[in-house]
Amino acid sequence: MMQIYPNIEQNFFCPICNQETTVKKNVWQGIHVGVKSRCKKCQKEYYQDLNVGHSTYTPYSVDLDTFQLFGSDSSIDWYGTPLQKSLQNPNRNKISFEKEVFEKKDEVIILNCIDYLYGHSLLKLLNAERHLQSKNQHGLIVIVPKFLEWMLPEGIAEKWVFDISLKEGQDFFIDFDNVINKELERFSKIYISKAFSHPKNFDITNFTGVKKHNFKDEKFRITFIWREDRLWINNSLLQKSVNKFNIKIIRYLLLAKQKRKLLKVFLRLREVFPNAEYTVAGFGKYNNFPKWIDNQIVNVFNENIERKLCQIYSESRLILGVHGSNMLLPSAHAGMTVDLMPEDRWGNFAQDILYQEKDVRMSSYRYRYIPINQKPTFIHNMISHMIKDKEHFVENMIID
Repeated sequence: MMQIYPNIEQNFFCPICNQETTVKKNVWQGIHVGVKSRCKKCQKEYYQDLNVGHSTYTPYSVDLDTFQLFGSDSSIDWYGTPLQKSLQNPNRNKISFEKEVFEKKDEVIILNCIDYLYGHSLLKLLNAERHLQSKNQHGLIVIVPKFLEWMLPEGIAEKWVFDISLKEGQDFFIDFDNVINKELERFSKIYISKAFSHPKNFDITNFTGVKKHNFKDEKFRITFIWREDRLWINNSLLQKSVNKFNIKIIRYLLLAKQKRKLLKVFLRLREVFPNAEYTVAGFGKYNNFPKWIDNQIVNVFNENIERKLCQIYSESRLILGVHGSNMLLPSAHAGMTVDLMPEDRWGNFAQDILYQEKDVRMSSYRYRYIPINQKPTFIHNMISHMIKDKEHFVENMIID
């Protein structure tokens, strides 16, 4: 964490003349948290990122007169340029704000979970456990979008809930900035969480209230995580074209192809595990499955549905799905995970898996990544051995 009031524990420098800038105020853009500053030499005014969240790796500055953007090219498309545009054209709409105080604290840590991607918001929220376990005198205040409110853990001092959709997640709401700065006047000392992009050492049950998979249960599911915007096909360019131009007939054909691959895997697994329950769960509208498959696909999310899906993941001895944020909660609750990796996603390796195993040897067994072009026969054989051989693997790994 980093102090931002009464002092800011970060130095800022002019991106043009490299002289130190003077901080004038904190700015809560949304995804970005930063400051308004002025260069002591050239007198230019800037928005400048605090080193939190994704700005820990790729901080940006914006000239507030010309709106010139300064920073790394590595994240400019999805992180830098949207910041620049949002400051140039702020959103002046009022947004719904709900606050609940569970424990009054004079010194607080702010954890900001606003983002435009579901996975980013969820991963930021998981940082809460690290602060709650620290047992310091600071109260934890969590800023969350409405859709994540149900996952807030016990022990926080306050929750600040903003009704900001993912579609609006890159906007700069003036109201958001004003509300937060007004609320912060109540405290004598304020820190901000680093909100790491991929935190570790957390128990997902503390967030969802759903227990993780119990390998001792005789009854179990094998579940495929369904999504319709990134399919089980080895052609990322085709997938992007279908999404961009909404080519319905091609999408339907690709969904049917995904179902055929899934059925090949499930039918072979039924021969090995006839008593398992075979499930398809996730987001979409497809419903053309055989009766022996438990179809848990939904086309809307709310707290009750999310909890029900987490329970399904928890009952799953193994989940299989295409890489993406759709795998976060399933991988955190299921016994084992097989992640199908599209060829253009290897740079995001492991970013969609919530590891709940501390033994690195067991992690390598429980969480596996394979190219998306692997044939169903290979996948069936691997899953069969993962489930059948798990206890034998554990026995071989025991050290007295």
